[in-house]
Amino acid sequence: MAPIKVVVFGATGNQGGSVVEALAKDSKYQVWALTRSTASERVLKLMSKYPNVKWYEADVNSSSSVANAVANADVVFAMTQYFAAPKFTAEKETASNEIEQGQCIIDECIKANVKFLIFSTLPSAAKVSKGEFTQVKHFEDKYEIQQMMEQKCQRAGMKWAVVQPAVYFQNIPTSARWDEQNSLIFGFFGIADRKLPYLDVDRDFGPIVKCMIDQQDQMSGQVIPAVSGYYSPSEIVEAFSAVTGIKASAIQVPFEFLQDLNLRGMFEFLEKYDMYAETPGTCPLPLPLTTPKDYWKRCRFHGPPKKL
Repeated sequence: MAPIKVVVFGATGNQGGSVVEALAKDSKYQVWALTRSTASERVLKLMSKYPNVKWYEADVNSSSSVANAVANADVVFAMTQYFAAPKFTAEKETASNEIEQGQCIIDECIKANVKFLIFSTLPSAAKVSKGEFTQVKHFEDKYEIQQMMEQKCQRAGMKWAVVQPAVYFQNIPTSARWDEQNSLIFGFFGIADRKLPYLDVDRDFGPIVKCMIDQQDQMSGQVIPAVSGYYSPSEIVEAFSAVTGIKASAIQVPFEFLQDLNLRGMFEFLEKYDMYAETPGTCPLPLPLTTPKDYWKRCRFHGPPKKL
């Protein structure tokens, strides 16, 4: 039996890279990984790591490029990247073309008779908050893409599903700094000790998407939260200390430190609302998912370099 051809957008990023890794381990899948440049140093390393994966250049702003990329595909994992476009700043708002990119991918997948399309999106902060948070742009754009996909795929008779990633564990170490007592301090934006949905995007996201592809008939029309678990800052920091033996604490960072209005709105929204209020709040798939202790053991983070 011929392998199932799976096209993966954003193959060098966190989400797409995790999907490529998960699928590359299974010989029933032929992975076509898409990137902006196959000559980049990162892609060359990945080519060596995954010799059975085919790498192709694709431009999500070009319908002809996307059409060539998804031709003859059985399954497509798609995503758009808001933060690759100009960002919201305190001084002005600039437009993102994320919705146009999403529409292009959906339309070309339908034209190519793709059997199953999985799109990475986010819930609508405006809908979850009943109109309180309407300016979390990357949530709204991705949700609009989700609605568009649902309508177009249903009309075309094409199977589709949505995966919605939670807050990345991988973002936590970037906030760490040493204090004068040689203890580690982790900053969490505006959230005292509220539990948030977290995801180990490197380890868990790819297996979640692979499980959706493995069960595509059952998954069609489903919205799957990609959530490793709900954890508070104190639970995450306590797990770090338990794994490393390093004394650590969590501090609350004021929202005002964020100049990006979109990110500020996101954290203000997450402080008050569960982003998965309209879906099952945990991943419903039968997979072993990462705990904070698992994450700290795997990433081997022991703090940023100390200043001499």
